[in-house]
Amino acid sequence: PLPSAEPLGRSQQDGHTCPLGQFPCGNLSVCLPQALHCNGEDDCGNGADEEDCAVPSAPGILPHPAGPPAPHSPGALPSACPSAGLELFPERCRCWGRTVDCTGQDLAAVPWVSSNVSRMDLKKNEIHSLLDNEFARYRSLKKLFLQNNRIRLISPKAFAGLSQLQMLFLSHNRVTQLQPRVFEDLHRLEWLMLDNNRISQIVPEAFAGLRSLYFLYMLNNSLSQIPNASLCAEMPRLSWLELEGNKIRAVRRAVFQECHHFTVLILRRNKLRWIQDGTFSRLNRLVELDLSSNSLDQLPPSLFNGLTQLQQLNISYNPLKELLPGQFERLPQLRSLSLEGLEIPNIHNLTLQKLTNLSHIYFKKFQYCRYAPHVRSCKPNTDGISSFENLLASIILRISVWVIACLTCFGNLFVILLRSCVGTENSQHAMAIKSLCCEWGAAG
Repeated sequence: PLPSAEPLGRSQQDGHTCPLGQFPCGNLSVCLPQALHCNGEDDCGNGADEEDCAVPSAPGILPHPAGPPAPHSPGALPSACPSAGLELFPERCRCWGRTVDCTGQDLAAVPWVSSNVSRMDLKKNEIHSLLDNEFARYRSLKKLFLQNNRIRLISPKAFAGLSQLQMLFLSHNRVTQLQPRVFEDLHRLEWLMLDNNRISQIVPEAFAGLRSLYFLYMLNNSLSQIPNASLCAEMPRLSWLELEGNKIRAVRRAVFQECHHFTVLILRRNKLRWIQDGTFSRLNRLVELDLSSNSLDQLPPSLFNGLTQLQQLNISYNPLKELLPGQFERLPQLRSLSLEGLEIPNIHNLTLQKLTNLSHIYFKKFQYCRYAPHVRSCKPNTDGISSFENLLASIILRISVWVIACLTCFGNLFVILLRSCVGTENSQHAMAIKSLCCEWGAAG
């Protein structure tokens, strides 16, 4: 489910909890990205990711559609599917209910099937292009799987007429550009998967018509910039935006200004050098923000202002030169903060002091954990051995050690001189005391 469904956006099944943005594989201790759930492929290996899948009934909840009954054997297919439905479908494909599965059949084009089909699975074929009105007769189609083909061209009217479509998978193809208004008729589309393509830019009106979309997945494309206009003007209900693994260098304030329903924003593994102050100020429902593995050397002072519901923030592996004392003070609900890979020379107790709900924090070095004594879990864990440099990281400790060392040296030196000047009846006893003083003085 989308993060708005649970407090920290985590999913749990059979006692196993997965991080935000992932789901569990049934009774296995394995978590997979949310985008692999109900994508028509057995990613878990035990089929758990394709179980309990149904057409989503409400915004904010990702679908969990019902797995199909056992299909007919391809060797002796009838002309129509039992109990349902389809009078026409390719002989080499499988069919159940109003579903046609043509996975891995070396198809070079979209096959001709009955117009009342509700789910069409065409992944792992040899389709190179989607022409105008390719799916126009399938007015009842709700799920369309086209991943792992060789699609380069998507004509402007390729998806015309698909007014009932709710899930569209175009992952792992060779798409380089989206034509303006190519999704214009997809008013009920809720999932759009465009990951692992070669899309280099988002042209104006590329997402026009997607007024029900809430999950946009564009992982591993070639985007170098985001248009300087609100993405949510065309997708007003967008809740989850995944842009990991692109080449985006800058983000301006206007991009997310109308995105009032955002709960998850992933910008990990880009080339971000600059984010305009106020960029996230309108995202008051955001639960997770990931800016890790970029090239940010500074963060604007009020970059996180307005994120009153943010629970998970990751700014790890950026060349940040400093963290301002009040950088996180406007994040009252923050529970997890990742600062891995960061050298923080100016870190101060005040930097994390106001994060009273923080329960997990991740640093590069365990020595930084002393700046967050109120946090329940601090990583990495100490090995129990600290260097002299780390022990003297505090100025108070440094002064205290010098004072004690000086007192020890001068005190023992005084005893040695006094014993040398004052006569004693027991010379062996005096020599033992002098030896001990020399030893303690050297230790000091």
